[in-house]
Formats: sequence, C-alpha cells, structure tokens
Amino acid sequence: MELIALPNQTDLTLEYDDTNQEEFGPCPDCGQKTKRVWGFVHRGDVAIAIYYVEWTPAHQEKEAAFDLIIGKWGEDASAADRRAVSLGYKVLESGPAFMVQDASRRRIAQSPLICEALDRGAVLGTPTADHVFEICDLIYLADPRIAELRPAAPKL
Repeated sequence: MELIALPNQTDLTLEYDDTNQEEFGPCPDCGQKTKRVWGFVHRGDVAIAIYYVEWTPAHQEKEAAFDLIIGKWGEDASAADRRAVSLGYKVLESGPAFMVQDASRRRIAQSPLICEALDRGAVLGTPTADHVFEICDLIYLADPRIAELRPAAPKL
C-alpha cells in the first residue's frame, strides 16, 4: 500500500495498492485493452473519496475517465452519504484539461456505494467542483500508475 502526498500542495493524500488495477476489453474503437486503476483519497486521516481512472493506452490521443465517489466513509457511513462525479481528461494544445461530465452516463452510476450520480450542472459553479478538481489534480500528479497520461516535458 502506498500513501502519496504532494509537497506544499494540500493535506490530501492518495492510498492505493499496486493490485488495485485491471485490464479489460477489448475497446470497441481500437480492439485493444483498457486499463483501470483505483484507490482512496484522504484528507488527513479521513477517507473522503474513492477514485477510478480508465484509459486505453493504444489510443493515440491521451484521454481518460476519472470517476470519483465523494463523501463520508467509515463504519458510521452509508451510500446515502456519497455521490458519484465523473470528469473527462484529455491533452489539448494548451495542455492537460479536465471537464466535468454526467456521472449518470458512466458505470459508476450503478455503484451500490452511492446514492446519486451527479450531472455536470449539479457540480459546476459549486464547492463540489473545487473539491473534485483538487482531488483530480492530486491523482493526476501523484499516482505513478497513470504516468503515461501525462504529456512529456518539452525538451530544452
């Protein structure tokens, strides 16, 4: 199990195990396997989210789906305390970008761990948006299992 935090960033940390990954498919577009990794996000000692990242390495464009289950975890929590949020990731000419998507259209919407899959309109312009972008930034920058999604640094 790994616990990773970004120095001088936030009090968020990732928790994952290298066994928390799988391949499945084939992708209907290219016929290759899709990867999925997952883990927990903590604020201090408290779990605040589970995350799943899916992408197909064979695709020329670097794109991925970031599905989050945010809310309260622990023995005194239930699905009623948690919501699903989904973000699409892609590399644009200007650099990496995340866009909130309708979680109801993703497999995460069927999870028994949630009470609701939030659509884009329920997230944008709310404190939830700031929260999920902070979580996605940490996952994107700190989870080494998705390093291939990050664009290569420009050569000097």
